[in-house]
Amino acid sequence: MGRTAIEWTDEMLRLLGTDKDAVLAERWGTTAKTVSLKRKALHVPAFGHVQWTESMLARLGREVDADLAREWGISKASVIARRQELGIAAAGAAAGAKGQPFDWTDSAVALLGTDSDARIAEQLGLSRLSVYNARMARGIAAAARRKPA
Repeated sequence: MGRTAIEWTDEMLRLLGTDKDAVLAERWGTTAKTVSLKRKALHVPAFGHVQWTESMLARLGREVDADLAREWGISKASVIARRQELGIAAAGAAAGAKGQPFDWTDSAVALLGTDSDARIAEQLGLSRLSVYNARMARGIAAAARRKPA
């Protein structure tokens, strides 16, 4: 009726958590449920699950998400999701050329929407994306496109 019990080899146990349970199950001729139960019984994290360490968390928002993801061997989306969960701004977000947070004075805010984000960014020494984000956060419409002369 049921499947015969699987005999777990040292090699199989070593491979738990290195690939999806379903992939390992197919390779070993068993069910994903069997692999999952064994993996969980041995406290092996699922494949792709990130075990965040204090040192990893300390680097969020201080270094570029893509660089951290590449170094840690995880997706950029995982890094972004965790950083946002913790309410940490992205590295360089709204930062000036020297990496210091930009002080959005009334006169700087008054420029938003008066010209292209790229031109305002150049004036203020910011990235176009920083200007775009500041404008959007304040509900300011983009400047009308200039018609070519």
